[in-house]
Amino acid sequence: PPKFVTVVVDKAGQAFFNDKPVAQPELAAGLLAAAKANPETEVQLRADQGVPYGRVVEVMGEAQKAGLNRIGFVAEAPGGAESPTPAASR
Repeated sequence: PPKFVTVVVDKAGQAFFNDKPVAQPELAAGLLAAAKANPETEVQLRADQGVPYGRVVEVMGEAQKAGLNRIGFVAEAPGGAESPTPAASR
C-alpha cells in the first residue's frame, strides 16, 4: 500500500484526492480506504493560500475521522510557472 496520499485544496475550495477532483463524501471514502490499507499512511495536504482556514480544518477532520493522524503540510513549491505569491499585507 502507498505510504502517503495527497490532498490538495485549490483556491475555489475544491478538493483533489491523489490528483482527482472529489466531493466531500468521495474524499472521506478515499481517506477511509487508505487508512484500511495502511493505518500509517501519511496525508500530504497542500492548500492554496486563498483557501479559508475552516475549509482546511474540514479536510483535516476527514483524515482524522478516517483514522489517519499523520498529516503533513506541503508548501507550494516555487518554480515552474511564474506566479509570485505576495505576502499578506497587514
